[in-house]
Amino acid sequence: GLIETVGSGIPRIDFSDDANGALLLEPTATNKTLYSQEFDNIAWTKAGSTTSPNVVVSPDGVLNADKLIEGTNTSTHVVRESSNPTIASGANHTMSVFVKPNGRNGIRLSNAGESNVDAYFDVLNGTIISQGSLTTAKIESYANGWYRCSISFLSTTTISQTNIRTLDGTNEQSYTGDGTSGVYIFGAQLEENSYATSYIKTIGTAQTRVADTASGSGNST
Repeated sequence: GLIETVGSGIPRIDFSDDANGALLLEPTATNKTLYSQEFDNIAWTKAGSTTSPNVVVSPDGVLNADKLIEGTNTSTHVVRESSNPTIASGANHTMSVFVKPNGRNGIRLSNAGESNVDAYFDVLNGTIISQGSLTTAKIESYANGWYRCSISFLSTTTISQTNIRTLDGTNEQSYTGDGTSGVYIFGAQLEENSYATSYIKTIGTAQTRVADTASGSGNST
């Protein structure tokens, strides 16, 4: 249930659907989110919220996950990308982030500027509450109460902005916060793919993982 970092040239084994493991072969992918783990960085704007860095063990087994903390205002409580990555209009894209409840059990993940590109997630029970009409949402279970939430969509704009909002007990995104509740967050990713590929860490620049290939490996079965 944990993320493992594997070096170039070493086969990656995926245990998420099979306890025996399966060879993971993925297409090339680029994480366009500039600071995928550092939500306290200026690249992430906080509105009605704050973030506290490195407060809990993340899905990769290290104390490097942040907490998104709601403010006491009566409004939305959100952290959003201020870097606004450029994407290709008319192409399939996927946003994803790892989330764990801490006082709040729900989030809304959305791409600002595109209507109906969003989804509401219950990160306590691992379910999708609702999703926009132009969105394909998915939630995947990881170890220690973590879930990876993702939304896939056909982009209609060239500017993207990942928005992560907390929800109250009735799954409303606009409410009066208590100043302490929130969710843990880790590993934001924006990629030009129709689904979320394995996580790619970034620190200030977009990072690309080349496509996996296999040779001398027998037949397709």
